[in-house]
Amino acid sequence: MMQSLPTPAVPGWLPWQEAVVLAVVLAVLAGVRRFSEARLGDRIRARLLLGVPWGTLLTMAGVLAMYLFLQGAWWHPRNPLVTPFRTWSYFYPFGMLTGAFTHGSQGHITGNLMGTLVYGTVAEYVWGHYPNKRGVQTFTSLRTNPFARILVVPVVMFVVGVFSAVFAIGPVVGFSGVVFAMAGFALVTRPTLFLGAFLGNNVLDLLYSALRYPVSTASGQTRFVTPWWSNIAIQGHAIGILAGVIIGLALLWYRDERPNTLRVFFAALVFAVAQGLWAVYLPLGGGRFRLFRWVGTALVFVLALVVAAATLGSDRGFRPGFDRRPASLAVLVLLVVLGALSLAAVPTNLVDLQEDQLPEDGIEVRDYVVTYDEDVPNAYFENIWLPTQRGGASVNASGVIVTSAKREVWIAAVQPGRLAINGEEQVTVGGPTWRESVYANRTDWTVLGNDSVYRVQLRRAGGQPRTAYTSEPSTADVILDGQNVTVAARQNGFDVVVTQGNETVGQAPLPANMTRTRIGGLTFERNRSRLYARTDGTRVKVAERRQQAGQN
Repeated sequence: MMQSLPTPAVPGWLPWQEAVVLAVVLAVLAGVRRFSEARLGDRIRARLLLGVPWGTLLTMAGVLAMYLFLQGAWWHPRNPLVTPFRTWSYFYPFGMLTGAFTHGSQGHITGNLMGTLVYGTVAEYVWGHYPNKRGVQTFTSLRTNPFARILVVPVVMFVVGVFSAVFAIGPVVGFSGVVFAMAGFALVTRPTLFLGAFLGNNVLDLLYSALRYPVSTASGQTRFVTPWWSNIAIQGHAIGILAGVIIGLALLWYRDERPNTLRVFFAALVFAVAQGLWAVYLPLGGGRFRLFRWVGTALVFVLALVVAAATLGSDRGFRPGFDRRPASLAVLVLLVVLGALSLAAVPTNLVDLQEDQLPEDGIEVRDYVVTYDEDVPNAYFENIWLPTQRGGASVNASGVIVTSAKREVWIAAVQPGRLAINGEEQVTVGGPTWRESVYANRTDWTVLGNDSVYRVQLRRAGGQPRTAYTSEPSTADVILDGQNVTVAARQNGFDVVVTQGNETVGQAPLPANMTRTRIGGLTFERNRSRLYARTDGTRVKVAERRQQAGQN
């Protein structure tokens, strides 16, 4: 009897799924090019040297190099150093210069690089590597030199990046302000091409995901998630897009070009809505935020109208003024709003922390202090000057707190909810030439019918843990022989306290695993993660150790 031979399996190291995706995409693009009458490549080469956006690629290479080597992502892909590169204060100029060009994670920089490639290519196409006017020869001057015009692109992006960092509210990080500036420039100069690029960005994102994660298996899991809009620097994005729009309007005025106003309105509205510029919110402290969706929705419609009105044709160009011309008034409004949003960042960036504002107890790593606390005043917000109150803003914070008076740093780097779910979190501090991690570990005991009891320990890499925080004791919702059972967190562990009335009748450390002890007339036994209390043949579970996601 003949048996069929088994089909050889595809080697796991062979990226055949990615190869299939690339092959199909390239074949489809080749087919589209074959039956398309438009010679898109010829038009691109007429504007760009060899049809390549060299300036955009140079900018992307610089931003990527910052992430890989300055932030250390080349050696620590999942844990780039972020804290010292944020825009903490004008008294910390290093952060102001690096904030716009550094990123918080791989997903963060990937999204910004894709946006730079898409919108930067459109912006560079509008700018062009060759003279725009007829009869002007290439290489006749610095202004007509393609290589000089290529270098203008990264220079302008650098200037816009520093501008967006200097006038951003709070300690931000990321290239998104420049990405929004490129988008604003593109949508007023070439609205139809911009909309195509906007949709193409979604296609590029899908292609990237398919190549990086060709097959994914998902299941339900417990995670700590903050609102997506609370992690977006809306003000930084707003000044970015306004700066890009104004630069685009200036170029249109210089070239005497007039785009389709209705298309500009639609492009501006679609982009503002899709990118969440309507998400106007305020931090309330304690990981809570308040979203004013109604205000943001009205604002994005007004923004689209004003941007579109600024492109209306006029013999007098796009000069701002108080006359009755819509374009002139719209440009003035854009400049005033950009100035107001920029000036609003000045008080937040004048923060000057003092040594006595740092936590007294914590792990010191050079100029940093890392600790854990709950519901304490945020020293960063307290140092923000407001004309309506002397002491600055008052916002409380909780979690793993990282501070540095030298760098004007005060931030709750890990929220309590996130640490409670994961059990352990890593916080990395450092500078351009060094880095060190501090680990936070939280141990929880869930008490029957009441709040959990927990303690948080901190340790340096390779060091011994030290208790940084203990929660309030919690009493189980059960009475045994007229006695109450309370679990209390201590510096060196957990205690079981037995009380009768207002009097403590027994107290001892929580028994070790698979052991029992007698406290105040009750017998306590621990079976792995569960703590039981016995009396007169009755056994009740009074507490259970919580299993965090990071410990499963």
